[in-house]
Amino acid sequence: MFLCIYRSFFPPVQTMPKKYEFIVVFIVAVFLIYTWVSRFGFSLPSLEGYVALFEEDAWFLVFLGLIATASALLSLFLEFKLSRSATFIGWVLYFPVLFNVLLPMFIPFFSVIGVFYTPWLALTDFDFANMLIHGFIRFPNESVQFAVGITGYTLIAAGLVIYSLSLFQLLSHNRKGRTLLTRGFYGVVRHPQYLGIIIWTLGFAISGWRLINYLVWLTLGYLYLVLAEYEESELERTFGQEYLEYKSKVPLIVPYLKLKLFPKIASKRKIRILAYTLTYVTLLIALYHFLNPYVIMYR
Repeated sequence: MFLCIYRSFFPPVQTMPKKYEFIVVFIVAVFLIYTWVSRFGFSLPSLEGYVALFEEDAWFLVFLGLIATASALLSLFLEFKLSRSATFIGWVLYFPVLFNVLLPMFIPFFSVIGVFYTPWLALTDFDFANMLIHGFIRFPNESVQFAVGITGYTLIAAGLVIYSLSLFQLLSHNRKGRTLLTRGFYGVVRHPQYLGIIIWTLGFAISGWRLINYLVWLTLGYLYLVLAEYEESELERTFGQEYLEYKSKVPLIVPYLKLKLFPKIASKRKIRILAYTLTYVTLLIALYHFLNPYVIMYR
């Protein structure tokens, strides 16, 4: 029923994708189940032992994050294709970040919350990954630590607002017919929902105080940039010259950022994706080397 309601708001741009692309979801699910069962068997962990360490005030943030994640994943599944399946894998890797705000010091795989860290469980066999997962980022200056924490919460709030309002705006607009939306948030960037997702997921990454948070956030953000690029071709086919004019005036995801330095190069999608990839790899390396000195291992 929900799919029918959703389709009334979002008429399909093209036919539903081939079924084999859902093999990606099946493989990921099997991998996660195998990873947990091979370590801990079929019994689920209990709440005993680590529940006293949970940050009770953070449960509300986790609840909001789960709702926003479910909404983002739903939009991927309704028109699943190769580019969206890659973004789905990015969400799988990012998912444990939501729960890092509850336990900022280490991951208790033997508590019930440990089930949600299964995507990272296989990484704990490697010393390097253990440092990324278990290490706690601690800045020596308390004022810096406080400012970073406030920044994380602010980004969560701002990102969720942008994501929710832009989604509501699109739903309201599409009820009137399949026309191009160019006002409101869509007059600032062409993909405001993706902008909101990138912002609020960065907020959770900051608030969880772990180095791996930033690395999987960068991965998710990179995949959304690539997804947006591939969606552009569909929008161009649907709206034609109208969308090309809109595209020439409004940035992709980052507000007020337009690639004017090399217009001919920037106009080629493959080159843009290559530029995103190089930037992504560079930022991964830079973030690791910048934050690694502040990582403290408690065990």
